[in-house]
Amino acid sequence: MKKTVIFVLAVLLVSIVCTCFAESEDTFKITTAYRWFVNSYRNVRSVKVSYYDNVYAYNHGEYALTPFSSAVPAEYFVKDSNGTLAVAPIVMDITDAMRIRLYGADFGETALLYGQYCERIKGKNGKSGFSGVHEGIDFVSYKGSKLHSILDGVVTRAGDKNGTIGIYNEEYDITLLYLHCQKINVKRGQEIKAGDIIGEEGGKAIYAGYENNVTYAKYGIRHVKTSHYTHVELRKGRHTSSSKYRDTKLSSDCPYEIMQQALGVTESGRAPVTEAAILEARRMREAAEAAARAEAEAKAAAEATPVPTPVPTPELKIVEEVPGTATEGYGFTQPEATPAPQTETEAPIIESTLPPTTI
Repeated sequence: MKKTVIFVLAVLLVSIVCTCFAESEDTFKITTAYRWFVNSYRNVRSVKVSYYDNVYAYNHGEYALTPFSSAVPAEYFVKDSNGTLAVAPIVMDITDAMRIRLYGADFGETALLYGQYCERIKGKNGKSGFSGVHEGIDFVSYKGSKLHSILDGVVTRAGDKNGTIGIYNEEYDITLLYLHCQKINVKRGQEIKAGDIIGEEGGKAIYAGYENNVTYAKYGIRHVKTSHYTHVELRKGRHTSSSKYRDTKLSSDCPYEIMQQALGVTESGRAPVTEAAILEARRMREAAEAAARAEAEAKAAAEATPVPTPVPTPELKIVEEVPGTATEGYGFTQPEATPAPQTETEAPIIESTLPPTTI
């Protein structure tokens, strides 16, 4: 009997573990496949990578379904009602805290996340591919925005061709690297406090929507515009330079756990931005717009139809009598009866007052 009970409990335990594992695999499925990538020299190559496919996330101005590196812990994703992955709210809470510390106030936006696949571009042979896997977090304000150190530390790099500032924090044994900075006003070896101004947000050369960290003059490519944002990445240990630009394999570290602890971030309870929520909001907006259009069309049609001028109703006046016929009763009421004239009569003589007669 005892062995039977133990066997049943063991079977139940295995069943529960297998079910949980299956649910976890189904919820956060990792795909391993070959994908096309275009490097900084616009060469196209096929690379075998592991990733979460079709995560609904923001990328410099718009939401879209995009892959994320499997190096990002699954706890930083959620699933919507349609089964599509989205970024967990805690990620937005953490990046908001980083953004506010970076700019010194609550403005700007978080434009690209750690581990997110970057935009698709065309290579030399015309084939499209991802420009890389994002090593950090992009924050966008405006060109010339003052940049503040997110954490205390010592400056390990104070400028290069990418406008890099490196600050090592001994408490957490990490280096925060700020890229694309201009007017850098710190020096290597300088001690920095959180909130100190370290530089300004700068611009980057852009060709056909592709960010360039290398000079393309020898390839005959002319830069036609610039963008501006600040790229922040975290690397464990002391470093003097950032990770290799947009490689297919991450060499930086996921910043969320350490940044949540260092900045004291707690979950705000906000709802995640999911594809299902966006589709529902779009459906509601389209329904409201359709109703507004129908109402406007009905109003326009009503205004275009001529409205007949109402004929005034003559005022009825009650006439008590027709002039000249008052005694004949031609009005709506009968004339009052005229009392008959009274004639004068002799007052009766009381008999007792007559004189006596003689016989």
